[in-house]
Amino acid sequence: MKNLQFDFIADKEKNTLTIRREFAAGRQLVWDCYTKAELLNQWFAPKPFTTKTKSMDFCNGGHWHYAMISPQGEAFWGWTEYNHIQPIDSYHTLDAFSNEAGDINTELPRANWVVTFLDMNGHTMVETVVTYASLTDLETIINMGMEAGMKSTLECLDALLAQKITVQADIAAPVEKVWQMYNSPEHITQWNFAVDDWQCPHAETDLRPGGKMLSRMEAKDGSFGFDFEAIYDRVLEPTALAYTMQDGRQAHVDFVPNGDGTRVIIVFDAENQNPAELQKQGWQAILDNFKRYAEAH
Repeated sequence: MKNLQFDFIADKEKNTLTIRREFAAGRQLVWDCYTKAELLNQWFAPKPFTTKTKSMDFCNGGHWHYAMISPQGEAFWGWTEYNHIQPIDSYHTLDAFSNEAGDINTELPRANWVVTFLDMNGHTMVETVVTYASLTDLETIINMGMEAGMKSTLECLDALLAQKITVQADIAAPVEKVWQMYNSPEHITQWNFAVDDWQCPHAETDLRPGGKMLSRMEAKDGSFGFDFEAIYDRVLEPTALAYTMQDGRQAHVDFVPNGDGTRVIIVFDAENQNPAELQKQGWQAILDNFKRYAEAH
């Protein structure tokens, strides 16, 4: 982590800040961490602050209304307006300080942000260019501790990324079909197991935020089995869903059109009982089984 690139460059002629930061993770995962509320809530604040999203709609013309909360409970609110989104390459925003109601604080600077995501030898480089209306606005933000705050915040993202495991598969089927076969109980029971001597005799899905996912996985000889249960946090048909498991771990599934097919990318929190590589192998085996099933039907 100590060798990851971090540049913080102030240009007082152009009234800009350029922040470049390298992350030890793939571009899709880093993009997700920057653009999904359930992930932003886990890192977007310098220690010891935490983040709380009040509302978010990541689309052109959408917004993010959030607070950074001190250990004493004091909330510092922000308002971000999104435009020019190009997944998973870049997005532009207009950022401001606000109050809990979303009213912009006109006494503090607003700024245009351009955030770009670049592949870098298996890592991801995020370049953020922030443009202020005047030199006074730029200097105000610098004097408020922007550099130290950004450095600390991005180190929180390092810690979050270190907890995540990613598996993926390219499936020769359109995204609408892949979504249906991944999320419909009658299909889930046909593929939701890692090896042929296991089965999934029962599955339920209530595809809405707050809805429950439940599946039963067990050995065919009856020697062992368990229930997998989670609550959906976000459902965006047919492109993305997120859920929280019973132990508090989270998973995010993206269904990305890829030519005539679909790339399914699953990012999940590692648990503490088994090695990370073993967990990755298990989730990948289930996803590979789904790929075989989806392409055969």
